[in-house]
Amino acid sequence: MAGKKGSVGKFLVELFIVFIGVYGAFELNRYQENNRERKIKLNYLVSFKSELVSIRSQTSQVKTQIGDIIQDFETKYAAGERPALQPPELYYNSALLITQIGLSDDVFVQLDPSLASSLSGGYDIVQRTGIRMKDFNDLCNRQLISNEPIEFYDRQGKLKPQYNWYLDGLKNLEARLGILINIIDTGAMPGTDQLLKELE
Repeated sequence: MAGKKGSVGKFLVELFIVFIGVYGAFELNRYQENNRERKIKLNYLVSFKSELVSIRSQTSQVKTQIGDIIQDFETKYAAGERPALQPPELYYNSALLITQIGLSDDVFVQLDPSLASSLSGGYDIVQRTGIRMKDFNDLCNRQLISNEPIEFYDRQGKLKPQYNWYLDGLKNLEARLGILINIIDTGAMPGTDQLLKELE
C-alpha cells in the first residue's frame, strides 16, 4: 500500500514537473511573441512620428509663405497701391506612406482605436490640400500669365471682381493648412508620443 502511494506521489510530482515545463515554455513563447509585437509597434510609431514631424514642418512653411503673400498684397492694396497678382508657385508634397496607413487604415486602428478615431480623415485632408494647391497653381498660371499686359484693377484702383478668386484661394489654402497643423498638434503628435511612452 505504501509502495502504491509512493508511485502515485511520484507520478504526481512528475506530472507537476511536466506541467510546469509546458506552462513555462508556453509563457516564454507568449513573452517572446509579445516582445516581437511590441518592437513592431514601436518601429511603426517611430516612423509615423517622423513623418508627422515632416508634414508639420512643411505645412507650417507653406502656411507662412501663403500668409506673407496675403499680408504683402493687403498692405499694399490698403495703401492705395496696385500690387500685381503673381503665381505664388506653392509646393506641397504629401506622398507619405506611413501616414497614409496610419490615418486611414486598419493597421493604426489595431494599434490604438481611440487615436485612429481622433485622426479620422487626417490623411484625406493632406491629400486634398495637395490637390487644391496644385489646382490653384494651375489656375494662376492660366489666368495671371500672358504675353499681353493684364489689367487687374478698374479705374478706381479696385481689384476687378473676376480676380477675387486669387485672395480667396490663398486664404482658403491657409485655413486648410491651419486645420492640418491643429490636427497634428492636438491629436496626432500627443497621441503618438503617449503610445511611444507606453511601449518604451
